[in-house]
Amino acid sequence: MLVTGIWCALFMVGVLIDTVGRLRPDGVATFDRATAIIESRITGRAILILLWVFVGFHLFARYTVPHS
Repeated sequence: MLVTGIWCALFMVGVLIDTVGRLRPDGVATFDRATAIIESRITGRAILILLWVFVGFHLFARYTVPHS
């Protein structure tokens, strides 16, 4: 239950940062802009893919695999 709360909190923080970035475009990058900056290099793409696999695997393991 605690981990679910942490995932929800991370999601809410991301939405908050994106909202602030849209309200103040010169101060904080939006999620789209930050992702575009990271994806501009091959190492950034690899890191994003590994991060996506890590998060996806853990969410899959947490919510679909039955626990004993």
